[in-house]
This record gives sequence, structure tokens and C-alpha cells, in this order.
Amino acid sequence: MKAIAGLRRINLDGLRWRVFDAKGQVLGRLASQIAVVLQGKDKPTYAPHVENGDMCIVRNAKDISVTGRKMTDKIYYWHTGYIGHLKERRLKDQMEKDPTEVIRKAVLRMLPRNRLRDDRDRKLRIFSGNEHPFHDRPLEPFVMPPRQIREMRPRARRALIRAQKKEQAIRAKEEEGAKNAEITA
Repeated sequence: MKAIAGLRRINLDGLRWRVFDAKGQVLGRLASQIAVVLQGKDKPTYAPHVENGDMCIVRNAKDISVTGRKMTDKIYYWHTGYIGHLKERRLKDQMEKDPTEVIRKAVLRMLPRNRLRDDRDRKLRIFSGNEHPFHDRPLEPFVMPPRQIREMRPRARRALIRAQKKEQAIRAKEEEGAKNAEITA
């Protein structure tokens, strides 16, 4: 019921239902793609003052990944309103408590802070597992664009090639020593 709540306030005519699979995806890269679809920037009719984004359904929120040591180092802060009540929670603890909130915060913080932000938030539905209640809708799976990996710098490439040649030379000497031992035995 919570997933369906608020759909009456959204004009669903002409909206596409995009499904994002978060399994194994990097949190920031996934959130930026979702933010683009929510704003409608992937459409030729985009205008910053018009709400024409699509519905976004995110599955497998519990299986997202982060790079580096963010799982233990990233901290979410909030204040209760009382003096000295600044609360904090690490990303690892938040993933255990509610993994959908991690993706929601990442996406909402990438959206512009204006009057359309609440409407865009209503179009985002996140589920920690694989199941969702929107099977009766025409769903389109979203394909994440491939990561562009930067080519190695020349000095690093040369160092890698030297290390590989050194390993090959060591292996060749070991094989030679093993053959000599077999011949003498």
C-alpha cells in the first residue's frame, strides 16, 4: 500500500515506467541516471520549469555497491531540533536499517531544489527486494550506459609491462631449473 500511495496526485498519462535494477550498481552512478530520468532530461521536450519526467522503479536496493571505503566512512547527519542533538549514522548501518533511504537521499540530493522536487520524489519508487506491485503497468527496463574507463598513463603502463616481463622471466627460470633437475635425476 505504501508503494501505491500518492499515485493519485500524479498525472500518469503519457508517462513511461522505467525499471532500474540496482544489483551490483555503484550508488552515485545509479542515482545520477535516475535523476536524469526523473527530470525528463532524456527527452527532447525537456524544459527546466515543466515536470515531464518518467516514473522510476528501483529494484534490489539492498544490493547496491559503493567504491572505496564509503561503506564505513560515509556518514549521514541529521538534527532533531534539540540542543546538542546532532545524530549520525554510517552508510553500513543505514543499509541494514533501510536500504531504500540510501538511494532516495542520493537521488533527491542530485535534483534541483525547487517546487518540482516533491512531484519528482513521488515518481520515484524504491524496493529493497526484487518484487514490486507495478506488474500491471507497461514497464521498460533501463539499461545503464557502460562505464568509460580511462586509459592508463604512459608511465604507469610502462611500469605494468616491466612487472609482467619480470614475472615471465622468473617463471621461465623456474621452469628451466625444473627441467635441469629432471635431466640430472
